Amino acid sequence: MRLTIRGLTAMVAAVGCHLPAIADEKLFPEATESDDELKKLHHDAGDLCLRNPSRDVEVVVACKAMVIYGLALNERGWCHGRRNEANAQKGWHRCESGSDRFTLDHLTDF
Repeated sequence: MRLTIRGLTAMVAAVGCHLPAIADEKLFPEATESDDELKKLHHDAGDLCLRNPSRDVEVVVACKAMVIYGLALNERGWCHGRRNEANAQKGWHRCESGSDRFTLDHLTDF
């Protein structure tokens, strides 16, 4: 599924406006993307977000997209990196107690 900047912006706004009261509540229970597709979408958004010093809207949206894809993967038991691990070493793995997780707070941080 390819999202346009406008579509992704609307999605970020919708998720931000309807945050669940309980963190354990799933945001994307009906998502149809495979785990591998979500990982690729996260990676592609990261290419724009993490390698671009600009604060253009497109870059900010890519950074928020990374969080959304990360949240969806966290719901499926995938985590990206472990605490105290250098960013360059972080990769997707099955979540464990020391794993980094995405939080809804990352959606509202600019």
